[in-house]
Amino acid sequence: MSYLVPYDLALKPGEEALFRALFFPDEPDIPTDTYQLQEKYCPNPDCHCQEALLEVVSVASKKWVADIRVSLDPAKKPSPRLDLAEDTAPFAQALLKKITQNLNSDPSYLYRLRAHYNQVKEVAADPSHPAHSRVIKWGNTGGRPSSPNKSKRKRH
Repeated sequence: MSYLVPYDLALKPGEEALFRALFFPDEPDIPTDTYQLQEKYCPNPDCHCQEALLEVVSVASKKWVADIRVSLDPAKKPSPRLDLAEDTAPFAQALLKKITQNLNSDPSYLYRLRAHYNQVKEVAADPSHPAHSRVIKWGNTGGRPSSPNKSKRKRH
């Protein structure tokens, strides 16, 4: 099942966008750049993973750098980790460390991630919700028609 970027579900008037941009100008192990963290969530209503997937993209090169999984279980301290199912950038570990520091220093960001996760799960579990079929379709196809020639994202 594909992870969902819930643009039309999570945003309310006055709410921040579903991404966070972080700039690292003076980190010796990380190329100077702005990195965009795009929120994604599992839309399977039967899955209770309590997790957000942050897709990290270099703004300058417009290339994917890493996927970071963040536990949203309120009973546990978030411990972001790299999704090693993908071939990450050579500096992904250093980037993970800085992103973890940023996440732990901003409880409102973690709260927002949890709220968006819950919104996606509620819509996916409610067949009467106007966006339900769109969420389920996205979960099954990643928002695209199924194709053996799926385009790959630009890599580091």
